Amino acid sequence: MNELVTTRTPKQIVESLKADRSPRNIRTCLPPEDRGYFDRDYRQAMTKATEELDLSPVNDLLAHWWHMARMKATGEYEEVLEQAVRVQEQIESGEYVSDRPLHDVLAERAAELGVKLDV
Repeated sequence: MNELVTTRTPKQIVESLKADRSPRNIRTCLPPEDRGYFDRDYRQAMTKATEELDLSPVNDLLAHWWHMARMKATGEYEEVLEQAVRVQEQIESGEYVSDRPLHDVLAERAAELGVKLDV
């Protein structure tokens, strides 16, 4: 794909994602290193949708990548990864004691993002 390279602020990316949830815009809002993964996933979802006459795989994929683009633009993605590393280190060292079930924590975060968890 021929792409125009422009630098946008995280705020501009988030505003763009709010205004336009099209596959093209989601892809454009992703960091360049993620676009190949998006392309692969999108093609697979479109193939499945064509074979099954069901757009659910495409809609699910676009929701996932929309959240990824937003999280990466705001730095939230890196924060989640850093937190996961800290929790994993605590678990491995025997320090981690959760006061809440992990499912509850994930469900709360999913609700904040407007995502429904599969139980």
